[in-house]
Amino acid sequence: MRPRPMAVVLAVLTVAACGGVADTHTHTAGVRHEDTIRYVSVRGCSDPDEWPPSACGNWRLATHGGEIQELADAWVEPLNAEGKQLKQAQAPIEVSGDGRHVAYFRKSDNRLVVREVGGQVHAMAADVLPRGFGMDDVKLMLSQDGTRLGVIYYEERKEPTRVYDTTTGVLLWTAPWDVEFYGFSGDAGELLAYREGDDFRIADLYVFGPPGELLHRKPSGEGVALAPYALAADGTTTAAVTSGHQGEGTDVVVYDLTSGRITTRLPVPLESLHTIAWTGPAQITIHDHHKEGNAPTQVRVLQIDTTTKKITTRDAYTVLPDSLTFESCGG
Repeated sequence: MRPRPMAVVLAVLTVAACGGVADTHTHTAGVRHEDTIRYVSVRGCSDPDEWPPSACGNWRLATHGGEIQELADAWVEPLNAEGKQLKQAQAPIEVSGDGRHVAYFRKSDNRLVVREVGGQVHAMAADVLPRGFGMDDVKLMLSQDGTRLGVIYYEERKEPTRVYDTTTGVLLWTAPWDVEFYGFSGDAGELLAYREGDDFRIADLYVFGPPGELLHRKPSGEGVALAPYALAADGTTTAAVTSGHQGEGTDVVVYDLTSGRITTRLPVPLESLHTIAWTGPAQITIHDHHKEGNAPTQVRVLQIDTTTKKITTRDAYTVLPDSLTFESCGG
């Protein structure tokens, strides 16, 4: 299919595209399910003498309706602190869990922006990259609903993580640099992080809220996976994938940070876990990837009802076979 520029789309949405949760925000409420983003990818160049391969063309937004839209104003290869374009590297890009927002660095002015499906583009504060920092020094993290953007600087830079309002571009709060962040809570109110302990089987989990306040700290406990975790909207309930019974298969576990206990354990067959997110009060969404050899990556999106323990496949698709790299929506 021939790519087309990202277009303005108007209609009525009742269920979010990627996260599977109803929208409570008005600025993207006119977007149809089929116009929301499934994943973003970039084509790899076909020069057999080049390794590692470089990216060719623009980032491409693959929608639920089967459209491929080119994101022509986004940097594909990042600029470093000296303004040099880094070949054979990819600039940070992030899709929100609901599939209605994409964050990236804009070519025209190098600003970090968040584009809504529907056309509006919001620039974040001009000092997102401190002096001496390049696009290659950060990674981006959008909340499930796309209203919050976390800018995380690589640990060796020792720069606090920043949280921005994606509509106004205003810096809301910061969080410590010396922990690893998993993502926002289901309601975008908190950030979940961890730090490995002396015992590799146990990590300390942290929950930070505005204005960077530490709300909870708890050891993960043996038998709970070190990564990744997801934090529910209540700010205390987490979910993770770990080894199954007697080390066979994989289980999803629900872990209460208040009591330090596993409250739910459910076998879920997975090939390669990509993301896990809370997309409702009793709903967990998992992206599972499968790739063999040179074949295109296969993606399954599973939804788990933690009350009934029912597992359903919400979506399944094949990533464009010429993709050098891709990022699926987070929820």
